[in-house]
Amino acid sequence: MANTNKMIETLKEYNEFIRPYNDAINFVRIRLEALNTDYGHLYKHNPVHQIIQRVKSLDSIFNKLTRKSYTTTLENAKEYLTDIAGIRVITYYQQDVYELVRALHSCLDVVEERDYIQNPKPSGYRSYHMIVVIPIHYLKGVEYYPVEIQIRTLTMDCWANIEHQLRYKTLQEDFSGNISRKFQQYSEELNNLSLKMEAIYSVQNKNFSENSA
Repeated sequence: MANTNKMIETLKEYNEFIRPYNDAINFVRIRLEALNTDYGHLYKHNPVHQIIQRVKSLDSIFNKLTRKSYTTTLENAKEYLTDIAGIRVITYYQQDVYELVRALHSCLDVVEERDYIQNPKPSGYRSYHMIVVIPIHYLKGVEYYPVEIQIRTLTMDCWANIEHQLRYKTLQEDFSGNISRKFQQYSEELNNLSLKMEAIYSVQNKNFSENSA
């Protein structure tokens, strides 16, 4: 009974703890949706294919704290974790990624960013990561909460999802050596294919703009 009561209390604390992170991520999503609509209006092209948002579960938060050698408390989570709230933006083309990055810099407070597109991880992983800080206004005052934004193309997302499934669900310890090298190769091949498709879009878009002028 005592364990049950403790679990219920912990879940209540988690639900209260996560509330501002949900508000922060919803704020970012609204900004992204507005930018996507604006691009469609101005350029007849919506760069965003899909927006996926999530907040970490209690187990996921505590597991990450453990991996980082921190005591598993919600106070430490707030202090040391910047990816409790996360949003993934899937675009059509690589140029869309950088257009969104520039736009987000103009409307959000970006405190950290890493370009894994120009500098892929050794595994072949490609994406653009940003940490933004969102002011959340409540009756008791204002607090600031981080949201991690990952922006990647459809092909980058396809590769990342399959790689993750194989690495952590299927092959696990066997994901090394020749298999790892193959995934680096496939990442490069997919990226080259994506750039070829983007080149077609760029030419057609230029022709459309010139004919509409």
